Amino acid sequence: MSFRLRVFLLTLVVAVVATGATAWFSLRITAQQIERSQQEATRHVADIAETARTYARRHGTWAGISRRVETLAAANKQRIRLVNLDGQVIVDSDNLARRAARPVVSPATLVNPRPTLTLDPKELSKIGAKVDALVLNELSDYRRAVVNARCLTDVGVEPPPVTPDQYGIPLPAGGGALPGDCSAQADDAQQDAREGDYSATRACTTAPDHIACLVQVFGDRAATFAPEPLQLYLGAVDDDAVTVLARPMMAAVGAVLVLAVIGTALVARYMSRPLRSLTAASRRLADGHLDTRVTTTGRDEVGELSRSFNRMAAALEGAELAQRRLLAGVAHELRTPMSNVLGYLEALQDGVVPPSRELFGSLHEEVQLQRRILDDLQDLTLAEAGHLAYRRTDFDLAELVEVSRVAHLAVAEHGGVRLTAEAAGPLPVHGDQDRLRQVLGNLVTNALRYTDPGGSVVLRAYPLHGRAIAEVRDTGCGIAPQDLPHVFHRFWRADPARDRETGGSGLGLTIARQIVLDHAGTIEVTSTLGEGSTFRVTFPIVGP
Repeated sequence: MSFRLRVFLLTLVVAVVATGATAWFSLRITAQQIERSQQEATRHVADIAETARTYARRHGTWAGISRRVETLAAANKQRIRLVNLDGQVIVDSDNLARRAARPVVSPATLVNPRPTLTLDPKELSKIGAKVDALVLNELSDYRRAVVNARCLTDVGVEPPPVTPDQYGIPLPAGGGALPGDCSAQADDAQQDAREGDYSATRACTTAPDHIACLVQVFGDRAATFAPEPLQLYLGAVDDDAVTVLARPMMAAVGAVLVLAVIGTALVARYMSRPLRSLTAASRRLADGHLDTRVTTTGRDEVGELSRSFNRMAAALEGAELAQRRLLAGVAHELRTPMSNVLGYLEALQDGVVPPSRELFGSLHEEVQLQRRILDDLQDLTLAEAGHLAYRRTDFDLAELVEVSRVAHLAVAEHGGVRLTAEAAGPLPVHGDQDRLRQVLGNLVTNALRYTDPGGSVVLRAYPLHGRAIAEVRDTGCGIAPQDLPHVFHRFWRADPARDRETGGSGLGLTIARQIVLDHAGTIEVTSTLGEGSTFRVTFPIVGP
């Protein structure tokens, strides 16, 4: 029986006992709470709905309604939730109070701030054919009022109150000067909608019910700019009745506590033996005994923990071994060029070898090799410590790919490898161009190193899902599947016997990965042994 099943059975026993003690009280209090919530909602729904409707009509938008809802919820001790007809939550007082939104218990009340045009047939008989012009004027005045109010709200100015005119359209009372930007927005809105308004009203000329058609046209046109209708849900937040449960709940809690203590003691006794073994093993591991392992027998969570510990210890031992191998390799890499330089200098000093341009060039090459190894070690140290300096600018990743191709073209031609670039630019990214060129240079150098003459290396740059992709694909020897998880590990080499003539220090990909991560990017590799490898780097694209 697994540990999870044991805990489940124990919890089930506790749940049965606790449920028997609290079910009656919970049902009773729940019924009272629902009834009280419904009564509170009925009493306040009309006032809250009218307040919300008035706000939307005055401001021309639902923006800023959160402050009004927060005030109403506190004043009425009600949970208030406004949702549009698509189910999107506009505001919820539970969220404003930084609590999880609770399920609604009352039916929705429609809050529709859009007015309905009221045309009195008696008055219209006096107007005659001018009724179309009247509807156009009302629609124009209402659009201007909504756009002005919305603009004022956006700039932090309280719009003037609105009152329905004789046709039921809410318009500002009084008027007054408006900010220039708001007037310009209203004028633009009128200009854009004038032709559509005229065409819609003119279509009613041949309608069987001319007045009903005009009312419908007004509603349809107003729906394009007026605030949308919302659904209002109310729920009581008064939890005083819950205090009735205090005594029986305390009794139930006591019973649950006793059972939990007993169950915990049994589980602790069962788990103590493997946990003591894990504790002793972790102490040995902390003392430097990386070959420490624990015996795993069970298939429950404790057994899985033991296996995870063994995997961790194996990973630490492998990392330590890789580090030792690399340090030995780096020492060898430094010792060989230093021995060459020392030998030539002693020969020059003794007059055995005459000084020449070729000799000094060879010495310079050996010193450059030492410098490259030391630079890699320094970059790795800075990168892992987060102290690697970056000079970030905006640049074109596609152009950087082409620059990398040109920089390595001579090496590729010397090795008989075809090096091409496919860049779908521009791909604007933000970062340190030199460091990212270092990343691409490392990938291209590795690709050329492991691609035989007659093969090819392709550099690509293209956008994908809002990110810029740089890709280096080769037709080289590929990477074994078991080696792929270790490609970016520090101190790791695919071939431990690789010397300085055929490979680097084993730090390049680790440094490249850290540089990419510091630029909010990703780097990954896919490979098929004997067919080639593809390294893919992604960066965020800089917006316009």
